Amino acid sequence: MSLFIISLGAALSIKANLGTSPLICLPYVSSLVLKLSVGTVCFIFNFIFVVLQVVLLKREFEKRQFLQIVVGTIFSVFIDFSVMLVNFLNPQDYTSQMALLLVSCIVVAFGVLFEIQTEVVYLPADGLIVAISKVLKREFAKIKPYVDTSMVITAAVLSVVFLGYLAGVREGTVISALIIGPIVRVLKRYLDSYIEPLISK
Repeated sequence: MSLFIISLGAALSIKANLGTSPLICLPYVSSLVLKLSVGTVCFIFNFIFVVLQVVLLKREFEKRQFLQIVVGTIFSVFIDFSVMLVNFLNPQDYTSQMALLLVSCIVVAFGVLFEIQTEVVYLPADGLIVAISKVLKREFAKIKPYVDTSMVITAAVLSVVFLGYLAGVREGTVISALIIGPIVRVLKRYLDSYIEPLISK
């Protein structure tokens, strides 16, 4: 459920047309550079993110988290499906685009909240953030904006250097990178008591 919710939020950010969300901006730009599908590039990044987790956590890395590669593959399929679901959305003015972007951030944050609350298998990108938060002994929501922003900057640099223009990165990408983490923190504070009983069942 969390994978689908996050993919739906990512699809909404694409339809907002103000820059893809931090979750997929780096794979999206890399797909343009490498001339591969976004799904294929997502799979490559998923593998890299899992390797980084192993390096960071060493013996603390749980073997079940290798399933992140499977989860990441399923997520790639969900993104394509979610884009099809929201294909009817075509905001014409900037206000509508920004409103849709903010909705996408809330949807992604809600999905991420479910994901990290289950503590079973994370998306590789979020698993990397969890690993960093464990190493630094900081909350997930406090680390996420920094990691997301780093991915956005990397995507922007790759875009300019290899494509000669800024692709997939706009103000919406930066906004998403900065506010999704704090939104997760707020949702966690108010929804924890409702989500935990659902997960335990």
